Order: sequence, then structure tokens, then C-alpha cells
Amino acid sequence: MSQFGIIGDNLGTDLPHMQPAEDTLKEEKKMAKYSRSAEFKKIQEWCEERISFYQAYLPNGMEVGLDVQPSPEDWRVANRVIGEFKALLNGYEIAKDIVKENE
Repeated sequence: MSQFGIIGDNLGTDLPHMQPAEDTLKEEKKMAKYSRSAEFKKIQEWCEERISFYQAYLPNGMEVGLDVQPSPEDWRVANRVIGEFKALLNGYEIAKDIVKENE
């Protein structure tokens, strides 16, 4: 056993494992179940369409191209919106992973 390891850690390389609270796990299970529904699939498709839109168009609807000079603020807004849509979808993916780990 290494003298520099965490107390109770045999190898010093084991990652800590956190058990989510029962209330949190219930919510994660609800999210995971909802992510398999037809309604969520529609929301997911819509979010992905909006992400594609903001990757090709500025927030004011102008298409990004050689003749359009976007301002740094336009890019910040577009990237923030894209990030929020991705965070929404990622939250449901994380919920599915947590449920899989705890079953």
C-alpha cells in the first residue's frame, strides 16, 4: 500500500463513487423514462434543428456567408443559444446514464 494514497484506498488509483440521493434518483428515472417518449423525440428533433440553424444563420436570421460580416456579439449569442440547447439534451443523456449505473 502506498503511503501517499487516500486513507482506505488500496491502490490510490480507485475513483470515488458517489451514490445519488433517493429523491435525485427518482427524478433521474423520470427524466430517463421521458427521454424515450415520442414527445421528447419531437423536442429533441426541434432542438437539433435550432442548433443547425444557429450554426448557419445569425440570430437576426441573416445567413452566414462571404458577404455578411457578423459581429462578435452575434457569434456570442448564437453560441450561447446552441450551448443551452445542447445542455438541455445532455441533461436527459446524463439522467439515462445515472439510471443505468444505479440499476
